[in-house]
Amino acid sequence: MRQFAALLLCALAVAACGDEAEQEASAPADATRLQVHVTGLGADPTEMQLVCKGRCDIEQARSAIAAAKDDERACTLQYGGPEEAHVTGTLEGREVDVTIDRANGCGIAAYEGLFAAFGRQPPLKR
Repeated sequence: MRQFAALLLCALAVAACGDEAEQEASAPADATRLQVHVTGLGADPTEMQLVCKGRCDIEQARSAIAAAKDDERACTLQYGGPEEAHVTGTLEGREVDVTIDRANGCGIAAYEGLFAAFGRQPPLKR
């Protein structure tokens, strides 16, 4: 009986542990609400809110935010334009505060990917 109790206690301890990826994946999609302040379009900045209501690609949004924070990535040296998005809010319940510009290939992809994740066209200077 003691062996069973010890085994049960160990099983409960292991079940209580979980890695961060599992906890991220279980965050509800409505825990994503981003405020985006876009400059470089003209005289006035553009403000918008990106909210995930079951029709967004969270993985793509997560990749765009992560790419903007990665200073050690290798990027193509191409200029995409003057647009710059300052993104704040929550992504899967986690705080976000990042700026995405279009100064190189990585920034262009992250900028476009962020808006595409929410089914929107990225605002561009015309």
